[in-house]
Parts: sequence; C-alpha cells; structure tokens
Amino acid sequence: MFLRPNLRLTRRIPFNLICAVLIFLAASKAANADELAIWNFNDSDLNVDHGSGTLTSNLNVVNILFAAGTTTNARQGDAAGQALSLQGGTGNANNGRNITFAVSTVGFSNIAVSFATQGTSTGFNSNQFQYSTDGVSFVDFNPPYTPATAFGAVPLVFSLAAITGLNNNPNAAFRIVFNGASSSTGNNRIDNIVVEGTSAATATIPEPTSALLLLTGLSSLYKLKRRRDRQKRHSST
Repeated sequence: MFLRPNLRLTRRIPFNLICAVLIFLAASKAANADELAIWNFNDSDLNVDHGSGTLTSNLNVVNILFAAGTTTNARQGDAAGQALSLQGGTGNANNGRNITFAVSTVGFSNIAVSFATQGTSTGFNSNQFQYSTDGVSFVDFNPPYTPATAFGAVPLVFSLAAITGLNNNPNAAFRIVFNGASSSTGNNRIDNIVVEGTSAATATIPEPTSALLLLTGLSSLYKLKRRRDRQKRHSST
C-alpha cells in the first residue's frame, strides 16, 4: 500500500530547523570568548606568544627560570613546552614580589584571566591575584591562592566580568604577588596565561526577548507564505 507523506510535517521541518540553527549559532557565539593575549613560555622568555601584551617581573633575575610545562589551559595547539618557574631567592627575597601583565581590552568586555600553576612545598604558598584599571594602582581580587603540588587538569580562572572598569580599557593590567616561600630554591611554575574577553561584535546578538520577537515574525511570514500557496493551488483547480 502506498503511503502518502504528511505534507504538513514536511513543510514545517525546514522552518523549525532554521530556528534551531539560529538559536544554536547565537548561543555558541555568546559562549565563546576572544583570546587577547597568551603566554605559553615555550620560547623560555617573557614575550607574549599570541595576541598583544607585555609581561614584566620585579623578582631577582637569577630566580626567573623556565622548567617543564603543561597542556593545561594551552590554546591554539600549543605544546606543553616550558613553564615560567619562579624561585624564592636568597633569604627568600622574592616574597612580596610579582609578575605583571598589561593587556589592552579595547573593544572587549567580560574579561577573564586563567593559567595553570603548581608549587613545591617550600615555594610561594600564598599568592594574590590583582587587577588594575590604570596600570598603576592594583586591587586584590579574591583571597590569596595556594598552588597545588602538580599541574592539574583544570586551570585557575579569575572571572572579572563584574569589574566594568576593565572593559574597553587600554590600560588594563593584572598582577600575581608571590608570598610564603621558605627556601631559596622553592618555586612556583606558571604556564599558559590567557587573558580573554567578549568582543563588541558578540554584544550585538539579540537578547532572548528580541530573538523571540524575531522568530515570531519569521513564523508569521512563513504562515502567510503557506496561505498564499494554498490560495494559488485552489485557484488553479
């Protein structure tokens, strides 16, 4: 027996599919952030590896070393390579010193900073993450953190979306202040520092209410087209 296809269902599928694709694309774009600056330290230096930014440190130069890194938080296919390794120094002189990275966030909001880290038992065990909106004065963000003894599968993430002064800011900067080292060779490793944000273009994605209105309008146009098609078929019979 010949089965007649359900024409109503087959006509409805394309529109439903289009709606689903539009919603999926909008959600995917909204969920993705743009990487503004990445340091992977694979070249055993403090130069930025992807994007644009500067990284400086006031630790004693002899205590700024490089050691085996990790793929945790690696981006753009970067290998494990090297990691920044910071030592306590003679007389633990580097307690209270820092690394500072400046990254322009012009055109971006919802800023976040993430990195992989580990520390030895006599390394820095009370480290403070800070941010600055002018590149000069720094503000503590969240309580101090203590690195794990080995790189984990998940990086440390500092979501700064609530700090609106960091949005669209050419003078944005971030700092990690190291404390708690109890031996000259005790150290922390830092790897795959990533500064990212949401671009202004992403902000143009419609809000849920606007998207609903758009889809409702498309639905009305589709129904109008179907009505006209039926009228044409009736007039031709």
